[in-house]
Amino acid sequence: MPLVRLCALELSSTERLILKLISFLSVGTALCYNPAKAPGSVGYLTSRLANLGPPSELLYDSVRVQRGNCHLPIVNFTNNRMSDLLAFVDSLHGWSPRSRELGLGTFQQSLGVPGLAPEDNCFLIEEGGSIQGFSLVFPELPIGRSVIEMGIVPDLEGGPQELELIRRSVDRAREFGAKVAHICVSDDSSRSEVLEAQGFSHVRVYWDMVWRQDRLPDQNVPSGFSVRPYQPGDASTLTEAQNSAFEGSWGFCPNTVDQIEYRSQMPNTSNQGIIILNNGEKTAGYCWTCLSPMEANTRGVIGMIGVVPDYRGRGVSRTILLASMEHLRSLDVADIGLQVDGSNTPATRLYTSVGFEKVGELHWFELELS
Repeated sequence: MPLVRLCALELSSTERLILKLISFLSVGTALCYNPAKAPGSVGYLTSRLANLGPPSELLYDSVRVQRGNCHLPIVNFTNNRMSDLLAFVDSLHGWSPRSRELGLGTFQQSLGVPGLAPEDNCFLIEEGGSIQGFSLVFPELPIGRSVIEMGIVPDLEGGPQELELIRRSVDRAREFGAKVAHICVSDDSSRSEVLEAQGFSHVRVYWDMVWRQDRLPDQNVPSGFSVRPYQPGDASTLTEAQNSAFEGSWGFCPNTVDQIEYRSQMPNTSNQGIIILNNGEKTAGYCWTCLSPMEANTRGVIGMIGVVPDYRGRGVSRTILLASMEHLRSLDVADIGLQVDGSNTPATRLYTSVGFEKVGELHWFELELS
């Protein structure tokens, strides 16, 4: 179905937050979000941000941070707070009913991804029993890292509450043995100033790209290859292909069969949206697509494209990409987005060649935890 567009649709700050969280949790790769820009300067925090220091005082069930003359506790997430957390996520948006169902359903199921353990790795800022912010600390111990994601009400951004939420999250990463912590921010976020003052280093730039064309380029499946959707029972094959395709790539943590099986059943994807390229009986590559809620529409997302090493350099990634985009177009999405490492020249060249345009940048920051 052609994409009929009266005007360009850009993701709001909070929409990018959910895109980042949903994509990260759904396909297990390092996509990026765009948190809301802090309303004021963070210069007044500089004296407090010399470094995060060792984990010592933040090993309690509740930590109190100051909001004016009030002290707001940071507490661990528990399952009986699920409805409150979903209500907070919903409050960040002006979602349509369709977008709300997709966004909240995916977020809730995402918390059950094997290995996340939200009771240990999700923290909430509270005020009078109402959630004012949260963080998720993703353990990726096979590669020695953690990824910290955050959502917070605008009037707390850049303030001591956000700082303490970062500190608590970093301390948790140290507790479970991560060697580094990564946080991603957009190019217009003042959170980067907070992170740099904390001792984080800027290590990577990702491109935010969007496709808004009326039609796809022509595609021809190479001789001997075939494209098919994911099927029940494919989890082991897909896990092997994904881990092989991304081995050694920055930010990629090998997946387990259980994780792939779980993610394939999440509400923002489908078997038809996971495209597998076969060469005879062998798996040559795949593309994992998903959907991301916007205020009034739905965005199609290219989550991951992987080509098994034996098939690289043969142009098959374009075949997988176009087949996946054709699937997303059939779902009546507003447009198609993706996020890609800006230093990955072959990938950026591929996406540009089919009509994707760069619309922004996302910046990864790293803190060594030793």
